[in-house]
Amino acid sequence: MKKANSVFKYFLSGTLFIVVPLLLVIMLSGKALHLLTPITHKVTEALDLKSVFGPAAVLVVGLLMLVLIGVLCGYFLLNWFLKHWSNTFEERLFYFLPSFQMMKYRLVEEDVYKKQNFWEPILLKEETFYLIAFITDKSHPEVIAVYVPDAPKMDAGEVRYFKKGDIEYLPITMKQAMNALNHFGKGMDVAFSKA
Repeated sequence: MKKANSVFKYFLSGTLFIVVPLLLVIMLSGKALHLLTPITHKVTEALDLKSVFGPAAVLVVGLLMLVLIGVLCGYFLLNWFLKHWSNTFEERLFYFLPSFQMMKYRLVEEDVYKKQNFWEPILLKEETFYLIAFITDKSHPEVIAVYVPDAPKMDAGEVRYFKKGDIEYLPITMKQAMNALNHFGKGMDVAFSKA
């Protein structure tokens, strides 16, 4: 009975985590290549690639086009879209897609992020320990708003308000905050003696 349970467990986990995702990738790649077929045929004929690659030339051109499209989309995403959205859009995005926002924080350079002036990552001092938190609003003359997320996800947490003279914290980078949240605190490289 135990052997049957083990075999079923192996089958279920292997199917769910390897076979199904692999089949989905193959199916989607096949559909994408099928959509690109008219273009790949024209490119192959124009460059006379069949003489070099033979019948596989259309497939090679199709795969190269998929890679090129992926690179161009990634470039557009990182160098235009992620850098130029407004703070209002950022707040809405965080509300609906916190994982996409976390991806942005990990990919965009720190100096670009600071120019957007959205959230300031900090280690908030609480009694004898520190919490990863974000200053979300400093506009009030007497109060600072701070968001303290749960780890490893940021879509839950609490908002705290501090009098400006009563808050103690260490500034950290956004990459440090995201890495610490995603890895349950591992790898935080901060000089705590400053506090």
